[in-house]
Amino acid sequence: MRLIKMIGGLGNQMFIYAFYLKMKHHYPDTNIDLSDMVHYKVHNGYEMNRIFDLSQTEFCINRTLKKILEFLFFKKIYERRQDPSTLYPYEKRYFWPLLYFKGFYQSERFFFDIKDDVRKAFSFNLNIANPESLELLKQIEVDDQAVSIHIRRGDYLLPRHWANTGSVCQLPYYKNAIAEMENRITGPSYYVFSDDISWVKENIPLKKAVYVTWNKGEDSWQDMMLMSHCRHHIICNSTFSWWGAWLNPRKEKIVIAPCRWFQHKETPDMYPKEWIKVPIN
Repeated sequence: MRLIKMIGGLGNQMFIYAFYLKMKHHYPDTNIDLSDMVHYKVHNGYEMNRIFDLSQTEFCINRTLKKILEFLFFKKIYERRQDPSTLYPYEKRYFWPLLYFKGFYQSERFFFDIKDDVRKAFSFNLNIANPESLELLKQIEVDDQAVSIHIRRGDYLLPRHWANTGSVCQLPYYKNAIAEMENRITGPSYYVFSDDISWVKENIPLKKAVYVTWNKGEDSWQDMMLMSHCRHHIICNSTFSWWGAWLNPRKEKIVIAPCRWFQHKETPDMYPKEWIKVPIN
């Protein structure tokens, strides 16, 4: 049996689930361990089965039993430390009854050859979307110059996140990203998604913008859904906006991203090769 630990907010849950689909393709005995999500309340907790029309394939293991298994088979608990361009360490054959995988698998390379399956799995459940989002979706669908721009502040401003993560996508990055986008398309319509819309309005002047303010709490996923329907994207160093851009299936899309994901850690495989990286300073 292979178990993959599920943890994190929606964007990280999606990376883990995409890796699960890849593993399931090769090893049918692969399941997802949801035990750590039972009491995980950050970022709206576990959301995958509510937001997407997923089959009930997850395997939720008892927390006490999990601790016993971790103790017995601790030598086969893997973290993603290898080159993400290969799945070789995951495809080796072992004579152990349990392999337990821990990591975030934040690269398209983990699921590139099954990306159509991933897109199909991540089809949003519009039946639970609110009327405001459904109305804006209609507008985005007919707007050929629709550009999503995602500004994450909130927890990124906290001391524990600021130095390595929150300090990356600040005003210099957004000015560079907007300039790059406007060099490539004429008259963009910006659809702004942020947990601090007031700050955005005060600090990032946009000629034509729609500010999405109503998707809070359990409706937050609808920001990602709306992003994915835009023609082009300016993302920040957030897996939430990464997926908002990646789920757009258009081959001609322009995706602007920060040249660094973290201040103090290299992530060379974070972006698909077609995405455009701009300076953060």
